[in-house]
Amino acid sequence: MPPIPGKTKTENRQLTWFRLDWGLTLALFAGALSLYLRTLAPELLGGDSGELQFAAWRFGLAHPTGYPLYLLMGGTWQRLWAAMGVSPATALNAFSAVTGAVAVSGLYAVMVRWLPGNKAGRGRAAALFTSLLFAANPTFWSQNLIAEVYALNALFIIGIFIGAQSLAGSQTPKRALLVFGLAGLALTHHRTSLFILPGLGLVYWLWDRSFWKRPATVFGILAALALPQLLYLYIPLRSGPDASPWLYQRLDGDVLALYDNSWRGFQDFVTGKVFAVSFLGWDGAIARVTEAWHLWLVHFTWPGLLLVLLGLACLVRQRSWTVLLLTGPMALLLQIFNLFYGIGDIYVFYIPLYLTGAIWAGFGAWWAISSADRMLSRFLGTARSVQGMAYILMTVVLAALPAFLLVTYFPQVDRSEVRQARATWEQILAAGLPADAMLISNDRDEIVPLYYLQAVEGRAPGLTGLFPLITQEPRFADVGMVTETALTAGGDRPVYFIKPMPGMDVKFELAPGPGPLVQALGPAVSHAPSHLVQAAYGPLVLLGYDWVEQTDGVMIVLYWQVRQRLAVDYTTTVQLFDAAGNKLAQNDGKPGGAFYPTSLWKIGEVLRDAHLLSGVGAGAPVRLLVAMYTGPDLALLAPPLTVELR
Repeated sequence: MPPIPGKTKTENRQLTWFRLDWGLTLALFAGALSLYLRTLAPELLGGDSGELQFAAWRFGLAHPTGYPLYLLMGGTWQRLWAAMGVSPATALNAFSAVTGAVAVSGLYAVMVRWLPGNKAGRGRAAALFTSLLFAANPTFWSQNLIAEVYALNALFIIGIFIGAQSLAGSQTPKRALLVFGLAGLALTHHRTSLFILPGLGLVYWLWDRSFWKRPATVFGILAALALPQLLYLYIPLRSGPDASPWLYQRLDGDVLALYDNSWRGFQDFVTGKVFAVSFLGWDGAIARVTEAWHLWLVHFTWPGLLLVLLGLACLVRQRSWTVLLLTGPMALLLQIFNLFYGIGDIYVFYIPLYLTGAIWAGFGAWWAISSADRMLSRFLGTARSVQGMAYILMTVVLAALPAFLLVTYFPQVDRSEVRQARATWEQILAAGLPADAMLISNDRDEIVPLYYLQAVEGRAPGLTGLFPLITQEPRFADVGMVTETALTAGGDRPVYFIKPMPGMDVKFELAPGPGPLVQALGPAVSHAPSHLVQAAYGPLVLLGYDWVEQTDGVMIVLYWQVRQRLAVDYTTTVQLFDAAGNKLAQNDGKPGGAFYPTSLWKIGEVLRDAHLLSGVGAGAPVRLLVAMYTGPDLALLAPPLTVELR
C-alpha cells in the first residue's frame, strides 16, 4: 500500500496494520459465515431448536431459564426476514450462523490486542490461527447451524473480553460500568455467564485496586450487573396462551399449564428448577473426568492440546495477568460445573471452554511462530523477507489443525439436508386423523414440530401433543403414564402414538391408525385370564395366562400384577415341556420392549406379556415354565415358576 502524504513513516505503518486487521476481520467473518450457511439446517427442527423457532416468532416463552434476550432478538430477526419471504425456522437457524461468524471475527480482534509481536506480524498470524481453530471446532460449528443459544453466548464472552482489555490502565468508572453491564446482559441470555464474573472482577481490581473503597463505584458495578436482569420480567409478562400456546396444552375440559404465573413459578422457571435436573455426586463427577478428557482430545487433537499447554506456559512466563484472570477462573469453574451438572447434552456447555482453549492454543502458536522466526534468522539472517517466510511457513503448518477438524467433521456436522421433522409431520397431518386427536411420543423432540406448525403456521390447532416429563407431575413420568393420562383425562378424544412403539401393548390395547399412527384404545387387560395361577414370583404375581392356538404355534399370554417396583429391565422366558421332561418350545422376550420395560412398571398395574411358541412338535405339552432374567449372566428375578397345564 503506497504511503499517505503528510503522515510519518510510523503513522503509515500503523494505518497499514489497521487496514490489514480490518481486512482479516471481514475475511474471517465472510469465510465463517459461508461455511455455516453452507452447512445450515434449512428447515423446521425438533427439540430445543424447534421450540426456539416458534417461541421467538410469537415473542413467547421457551424452556427454562427463559432466554428473554434471545427471544426478543430472535423474534425481531425472524420478522425482518419474513418480510423478504424467509420462513421463521430458517431465519432463526441463520441467526446462529451470523452470530457465530461475528464471534469468530471478534475473537481475532481479541487476540490481536492480547498477543505480543504484532508489529512484526507474528501476533496476527497466531490470532488468525486462533479464530480458524475456534471456527472449525465441531461442537461450536454444529450449534451455529440450528436455532440455539450458544453462538450468541460465545459472542457475549468475546465482547466481555474486548471490554475487559479496555480497562487496562484505566480508572474511568463509566468504562467499567459498560463492561459489567455487558456481563449483566450476558446473564439474561445464558446463566453460565456467571462464571466469567470472578475473573472480570479480578481484572478490574488489578487495574484499580482501590475501587472497592469507593461506595459509588461498587454500587454502580452491582447495579450494572443487576439492572439487565429486569429483562426476566418478560417471562411473566409474556406468559399466557396467546403468546405461548404450547405451554397450555388442552386435555379435555382442563388446560395443562406448563408455566405457573406466580412468584414461586417464576422463581422455579428462571432458576431451571422445573427441569428437576440434579447434580451428580462425587462418584458421578469423577466418572465424568474420562468423558471430559475425551471431549478435549476430540476437539483439539494431541497437537492442539500441546499448543494449549504451551500457551498457558507462555501466559504465566509473560505474566499476562489480564488474559489469565479472564480465562483461567472461568474455565476452571465451568469445567467443575460440567462434571457435576446432571444434564444429557452437557457437551454443549463445553463451548466456552473450547473458546478459552483456542485462546491458549493461540498463545502456543505465537510461541511456535516466534521460535521458527528465531531459528530461521539464525541460519538465514534477519531480513524482513526471512521473517515473512517464517510467518507464512508457520501459518500454513498451524492451519493444518483447523483444516483437519473441518475435513474430519464436515460429514457429521453438516445439517444442510436435515428436513426430517417437517416431512414426518406433513405425513402425519396428511393421514386424515381426527381434528381433536391427542398425539403422544416418548420423545419431546418429536412432538415439538407440531407446536411450530400450530403457533407459526396456524395448522391443526385442535391437536394436543404430549410427551414424558412435559411437567414434573407423576402422571407424565413416562410414556405409559402419559398415555394413561390422555385416555383418562382426555374425555372422548382419540389418542394416538405418532409412531409404532413395540412393547406398549403390554399396557394398552392398540390398533392401527391412519398413516404412521397407532391408536391406543384403552387398557390392555380388560378381562380375567382364562387360566388362573395366582402364584407369587418375586415382586410380581402371575395372575394367570391365556392359551391361544394359532396356525404357526401357540400364543401364551401371561398376566402379571406388580407388588413392588423392579429396578432393572427383565426378559421373560416361557418354555413348554412334555411328560418326559423334554423341552418342546421356548420363547424369550422383553415385556414392554424399549418403551415400557419392567423398570417402568408401577405397583398395582396388571400387564400383559405375550409369547408366540412355534414348533411345539408331536409331544403333548403338560408343563409350562415361566421365569424372568437380566444381564449377560442371566440372573433370575426369582426361581422359575412351573405351571401344570390343564
